[in-house]
Amino acid sequence: MEIVGVDPRDQRWECDSPRYRVYFYEGTTSDEYEVRGAEDVHAVVEWAENDHSGRSYVLYAVVDQDGLGMLRLAGEDPYEAADSPVGGA
Repeated sequence: MEIVGVDPRDQRWECDSPRYRVYFYEGTTSDEYEVRGAEDVHAVVEWAENDHSGRSYVLYAVVDQDGLGMLRLAGEDPYEAADSPVGGA
C-alpha cells in the first residue's frame, strides 16, 4: 500500500448518493443485488455481512459514466482470473 498527499482540485465529479452492487458467491452460482439509498458504504457492508449466509461476497460501487461500470470496494470475485484485463492486478 502506498499513501500520498493529493490536490483535491483535480477531481472532475462527485456522487453524493452512490449505488452499490453486492454479488454473493456459493459454489458456481451467485446472487446479485443492487443497493440504493444506503446511508453510506458501511451500511452496505453491514447488510452484506449479516446476509451472506456463509457465502463469500464482492461489493462494488456503480459508476454510470459513458456506460455502466463497477468499482470493486471489498471482496474478490472467485471467477476473475488474476491476469484478466478487467480486474486482476
